[in-house]
Amino acid sequence: MLTYNSNIPLFPLNVVLFPGMMLPLYIFEERYKTMTRECLGTGQPFGVVLAKTKQTSAVNANGMFFEDLYHVGTTAQITAVEHLQDGRMNLIAVGQDRFVIKDIELGADDLLIGRVDPFPIEDDDPQEVDRLAQKLRPIIKRYIGHLADASGEDLSGTTLPNDPTTLAFLAGTAIQGPLPDKQKLLSAESLRTLIADTVNILDREDQILAYMLRAYQAHQEAQRLPFVDYSLN
Repeated sequence: MLTYNSNIPLFPLNVVLFPGMMLPLYIFEERYKTMTRECLGTGQPFGVVLAKTKQTSAVNANGMFFEDLYHVGTTAQITAVEHLQDGRMNLIAVGQDRFVIKDIELGADDLLIGRVDPFPIEDDDPQEVDRLAQKLRPIIKRYIGHLADASGEDLSGTTLPNDPTTLAFLAGTAIQGPLPDKQKLLSAESLRTLIADTVNILDREDQILAYMLRAYQAHQEAQRLPFVDYSLN
């Protein structure tokens, strides 16, 4: 379990990882090969954090600053690994605990090390949380339906969790919108705020997705209309 002032390797990515959610990764950089081997050997997690700037993906991390990263991330535990040629790996990691970065430093092999504190979510006002969760559930189902229509995949068998926190984190993972919106959800201090923000963001994204689907369907219908050769005479 994560403790205060823990030092963990950080993996800046263009993705927001929520606790309990799965993250597939392709490991090819030397520093992250080293990180993965150490995590596999010790059983310790690494920290996934959303990158703010392109500097986080540079080979040389010397020029990276604290403000190049969002400060709330999630620890990731490796659950499966496939070893490839030249030390490359495919791996599956699962999000565990939220953390807040207090400081960063450059470790061995150009790996970024974060000094972090746990960032547990406050479980406040159970009645309000339950009310918001009941409001969120149908929005998720509607959004999943629109995603199925857009992708052509059958998602009718999707089962939603009963736990409000897991429900909100699942919704955050499913959202196809801007990464800062996902980061806002990950950074929520209370469960009530998390679910309320999820309702607002997901409802907005669902309306956008529904509009795009209607526009696409209208375009498809127009393409099927018979061609009429109009004369200018």
